[in-house]
Amino acid sequence: MTDQLIRIMGIDPGLAVTGYALLDKRARENNATLLTSGTIRTSARSTKSSRLGTIFTELISIIEHYKPDELAVETQFIAKNIKAAMSVSEVRAASLIAANENQIPVREITPREVKEAITGWGNAPKEQVQLMLAAQLNSTEIPNSLDASDAVAIGLTAYMLRRYEKIFNQEID
Repeated sequence: MTDQLIRIMGIDPGLAVTGYALLDKRARENNATLLTSGTIRTSARSTKSSRLGTIFTELISIIEHYKPDELAVETQFIAKNIKAAMSVSEVRAASLIAANENQIPVREITPREVKEAITGWGNAPKEQVQLMLAAQLNSTEIPNSLDASDAVAIGLTAYMLRRYEKIFNQEID
């Protein structure tokens, strides 16, 4: 069994604030390590195309610097505010294009999957997800920003899904 390093970038898309996180995990280790996390902020005074361009450019820069093996992006639920839902969809598109430009596979994860994986409850509030991240990563350095901590949770969920898929595929073979 090799001790291959896998690096996943989690993205919590938002037009005003997009959260991102990069996590590393070795095959023989139980816990992932948070490499870095942060937010990409855009000004409401800028045009939408300028804001999306900023997000895209920043994501490309982060991807080129950290070279993730996989990108995990949160899907959205249909919100009551259609305008906000459209903006999140556009940021998701910028994220997917940034991954495609760098030939990185993308895993799309629902908010419910993230909450279930991290807390065991699909309706958990964001604050509970943030607290459980600290326990699962054995770290007190979870980002204060809910957008960045959501990105950490999305990345960690991607690791969990990869592990389950690997176990499931071995059982079938």
